[in-house]
Amino acid sequence: MTMKLLLLGILTALATGFLGSCTHVQSNLIGPAGVELATPCEHDKTTFRCVKYIRNYDADTITVEIPNIHPLLGENISVRVNGIDAPEMNGKNLCEKEAARTAQKLIESILKNAGRIDLNSVGRDKYFRVLADVSADGKLVKEILLNKELAYEYHGGTKPTIDWCRFTKP
Repeated sequence: MTMKLLLLGILTALATGFLGSCTHVQSNLIGPAGVELATPCEHDKTTFRCVKYIRNYDADTITVEIPNIHPLLGENISVRVNGIDAPEMNGKNLCEKEAARTAQKLIESILKNAGRIDLNSVGRDKYFRVLADVSADGKLVKEILLNKELAYEYHGGTKPTIDWCRFTKP
């Protein structure tokens, strides 16, 4: 209970802007439909801009560092990608594990090579995990995975049965 109160206090401090914001501007990034992404790297209540990629366990869970936020709150922050579920690294069968490795490596490559990573619509899920729309150079990670059929739309509730073997065969 004490931990939940601490986290609630931390989130309140973030929401009120108590912890500051970054001012770095990254320019000449062009997103979908030619939209320029030269937005200042300033944070607000539901957006963290210009975060630094650290690693990703699988395709829908990444670890980032949020600039200009106290290290207690901004370093090694695990974030779940909103609106999808991806195959599990410790899946039920070999096909799911192969699909998980493929998806994990794809997201690792995209995020390692991104000029800019933003977390939008940041919130918490029912387990109090950080949940966000993750974008790399203006492209949503969720959409990349869905388009490559390495994830499926998921917004809670009963998970469907997915035949990951159909994705790992040539």
